[in-house]
Amino acid sequence: MENKRLYGMICYLQRQMHRENNCLFAEYGINPVQMYALTFVHIKTKEGKNVCQKDIEKHINLRASSVSTLLSGLEKNGLISRTQSVGDARTKFVKVTERGEYICIKNKLLMDKCDAVIQSALTEEEQENFKNLLNKIIAEIEKPEKEVKTDG
Repeated sequence: MENKRLYGMICYLQRQMHRENNCLFAEYGINPVQMYALTFVHIKTKEGKNVCQKDIEKHINLRASSVSTLLSGLEKNGLISRTQSVGDARTKFVKVTERGEYICIKNKLLMDKCDAVIQSALTEEEQENFKNLLNKIIAEIEKPEKEVKTDG
């Protein structure tokens, strides 16, 4: 089977779709991983859940030291606040500030705009097929390394 460089096409699509978001990140002095963490905290707190650093570590799959640095940057920029748990001084809960919530809302609007572009380019049936194909690729990528099929 001829290699059609699908990976290159996916990377190109990702770069194009993130170009506007990168402007948002730069405007507020944060990076994409910080935005991902901020959005996670925002969504979970909207669901009425307390979020601690461990939850963020698990969700974004980073070491405790990396998440601590990431959160310090968000806190320094006034996007989150951290408070100690009453029952366990080692546990700190993370909350999104008003400024952080504003950025999350702006990010959602940009994501909605990107979704609209994709949806306008594809029929309903194509969108469903595309989702199925993406899920198939994601499942293959998430397999333990020894299970992934290669042709060489």
